[in-house]
Amino acid sequence: MSLLKTIATTFSEALFPLPEPEREVLAMGAGAAFKDLPRANRAPTPEACSIFSYKDDRVWRLVWSIKYKKSAGGTVIAGYALYQILLSYLFVVPQIIIVPMPITARRRRERGFNQCELLAEEIERLATADAAQNIGDDLGTDNRLVVIRDLLVRKIHKSRQTLKDRAERLESAQDIFAVDEEVARRIKNGAHFNSETLTIVIDDVITTGGTIRDAVATLRKSGFERTFGLSVAH
Repeated sequence: MSLLKTIATTFSEALFPLPEPEREVLAMGAGAAFKDLPRANRAPTPEACSIFSYKDDRVWRLVWSIKYKKSAGGTVIAGYALYQILLSYLFVVPQIIIVPMPITARRRRERGFNQCELLAEEIERLATADAAQNIGDDLGTDNRLVVIRDLLVRKIHKSRQTLKDRAERLESAQDIFAVDEEVARRIKNGAHFNSETLTIVIDDVITTGGTIRDAVATLRKSGFERTFGLSVAH
């Protein structure tokens, strides 16, 4: 970190100190957070599962820090948790295609980034590091865990889900995705793709499950029949 950036960060933290739950979770480190944060007590929908309970203050602060503040520390913690779950899947499936939940061009302009792409980048980094250290040679993470960013496209911009009640969220999360068929053909023609390939849409948080269900359904209709969702929190 440059001296100027260090000074700016220190000044910002002095003016806007982190809430205690956020400070606590970011200080935990990836391994401790994965072990100690409370797990989601149920699947949000049959098409998806979540790792942590969003009701815990530390968990929702973790998600918030990534989604709205592009927190590097938060991304490392959440990305590590997702990676551990994905590694467990690799013991029973030949290949996993990871699809970050997409956002619209308008949302990207507003926020400047897609938090789910940040999580996917962290998963890639961990897989590359493991491959370089020969950790998981038996799993072959270098070619069996593949991130595809442009397969799923969000075609409709919706107002923020946090401003809606459950019924409004479920109604608004319908027919909002499309598959880039050229990208889909390239994947299906790949050497490792077959009928047992698992496609996982990763998201930061699942609320009612309407959005993840629509994303999963869109991919299944396009031929990615073994598609499910995985989120950091619910």
